[in-house]
Amino acid sequence: MFYQPSRALGLLVGTLLLAWSLAIAVLLLNWALASELGLAAWAAYVGATVATGFAVLIGYWVYGLATLTYALDRNGLVITWAATRQIIPLDAIERLVPGTAVGVPGVRGVSWLGYHIGRAEIDHVGEVLFYSTHQRPEDVLYVMTTERNYAISVDDPAGFAREIQLRQELGPTAEVSHHVERDAASLEALWTDPLAQALVALSILSALAIWATIAVRYPDLPPQLELRFPPIDRPLIFETLPKSQLLDIPRVATTLLALNLAAGWLLHAWERIAGYVMWSAAAALNLGFLAALWVAIEGA
Repeated sequence: MFYQPSRALGLLVGTLLLAWSLAIAVLLLNWALASELGLAAWAAYVGATVATGFAVLIGYWVYGLATLTYALDRNGLVITWAATRQIIPLDAIERLVPGTAVGVPGVRGVSWLGYHIGRAEIDHVGEVLFYSTHQRPEDVLYVMTTERNYAISVDDPAGFAREIQLRQELGPTAEVSHHVERDAASLEALWTDPLAQALVALSILSALAIWATIAVRYPDLPPQLELRFPPIDRPLIFETLPKSQLLDIPRVATTLLALNLAAGWLLHAWERIAGYVMWSAAAALNLGFLAALWVAIEGA
């Protein structure tokens, strides 16, 4: 049997948040493109990038809500959300408790009107994983198991409890273990890996530093630059170029960053070390581009 919670309010709120994020990103990008290159334009580009990233995250959460289902058979209960599936053996379910009996706390995670995905602590119960669309305590049903507790939303909690009891009495047709399944290249794999988050943040910050250097120094540079390498009295390389060619450095760095981030995300779901290597390489490349940019500016 499949159960799908009420999602209309949560989808409406999520769609509005998504539209707001995209609108902010478009406005900032248009303003930056119409402005002269400088610190203000750089800040607008950064804001547009952040808003776009937030929109992607909101879009994934909205997708998760659209796919939120509870599947029940004689072997177990499966909670599906986006690329994540919580597999709960039916014989591990000890009892079902209505939300009105123990209350509904605030949820740490994705939480807005009609949508609550995350964790919460409840007195005398412990930690609970929420996969719920509740608006009132009556909308919450706690599933207490031998390993972990869950909160879900079903329209008929009494009927849901009867279906579980009936299948428990019939017994399983196959052995099922208590575990979590995630699809390859899901955002969950990155969301739960602090080292991966740190490497991604470092690579992005190093790219922002390149653009910040351009934004601060570019307006004051002369139209023609005398590039010397190394920046000494008798360099091995001496060339005169228009300063606009300096923009090739951040453009190439940003392109390689996007490729490395995408490749690292895909590889991380297959083998974490491979993802770490790609993101470390992205950070190292950006730091190298930043050093090259400083040499070019200081040697001009």
